[in-house]
Amino acid sequence: MSLQISETVQPGVPTGRVHWLVAMNRRNRSMAFVLLWPAMAAQMRGLDAVGPLAWTLLTLHLLLLPQLMYWRACRSAQPRETEVGHMFLDALCFGLWSGWLGHPLWITAATSVCITANLMAFRGPRGALQALGLYLAGGALMTLGLGIMPVLETDRIAALLSLLTLEVYLLGFAYGAYQRSMLLHRTRAELQQRERDLQQRLDQIAELQERLTEQARRDPLTGLHNRRFLTERVHELTRSGSGACTSIGVMLVDIDHFKQVNDRHGHLAGDRVLQAVARLLALAHEEGAEVVCRYGGEEFLLLLPDRGAARMRALAERLRGGVEALRIEPGGGTAEPITVTLSIGWASGQGEPIERLIDRADRALYRAKQAGRNRVESGLG
Repeated sequence: MSLQISETVQPGVPTGRVHWLVAMNRRNRSMAFVLLWPAMAAQMRGLDAVGPLAWTLLTLHLLLLPQLMYWRACRSAQPRETEVGHMFLDALCFGLWSGWLGHPLWITAATSVCITANLMAFRGPRGALQALGLYLAGGALMTLGLGIMPVLETDRIAALLSLLTLEVYLLGFAYGAYQRSMLLHRTRAELQQRERDLQQRLDQIAELQERLTEQARRDPLTGLHNRRFLTERVHELTRSGSGACTSIGVMLVDIDHFKQVNDRHGHLAGDRVLQAVARLLALAHEEGAEVVCRYGGEEFLLLLPDRGAARMRALAERLRGGVEALRIEPGGGTAEPITVTLSIGWASGQGEPIERLIDRADRALYRAKQAGRNRVESGLG
């Protein structure tokens, strides 16, 4: 007979090797059996022919057997199943004692309730019925096999001690249920906290991955998107069909004589020029540009909706004129500002692949270079 489940382990017992059920039943079985010993002893005093053998068996059963059961369960390959088997053995043994004592009412009630309640907790109704069956079988064996007649009467001290045992058991059962409930509550709270922590880390990883992906799509010098982003966007438009079904415009922009800027003012000044031009070109987003990217060394590409040749050319001229008006500080203590110009080639079309538009814009840019630079040329088909 043992009390309700609890995670508490006996002091000095290695928790890594002893199943929690085994450790708990050792404590609870020992406590219950110690309480039952004086109750059953008080009942035995009123019986005839109670010799040393009966007292020895009672003492061995109630005081030594719990330790032997614990020892056996600890060394079992399946400690939980072994311990459940011990509970059924408890049912049979107490049935035998109840029958031998003549089924005294309070001792029988206390032990049978404890046995069936304990198996109910671990095995459900089936376990409780099995335990009750073993208990009744043990009592019937004594009554029918040895001819011991039921007396039902319980010694007054035995009755009081049986009631005390039952009360302590039920309180211990309730306390065990409370411990399990609190353990479950703590475990659930810990799992929820771990889930929140994990979700937070996953969000941080996703955010970091998103930032890294965005950084991989950005030119570190100008902050514009790079050619990789353009390629991904073109593939997306091609897969969705937008690139061949909508009217799209492409502008290729090149800084004139950029090598001379680097040669004359240095690469730091050249970087400042690239950044200044990039900031101005980024204003094309206000005109609906979907992509403004650094296409090459001093070359940029704009991908935007086609709003007609006149508006495309007007935008290109505004960008060219805006860059021409820039006065870029070269840095390094040089007082003379840098001025640069742009050559721009553009193309647009309805239902035409973007790759072909880029090729037409590139040929238009070449014509602008050949025509003297600082100008806009169209690649209309």
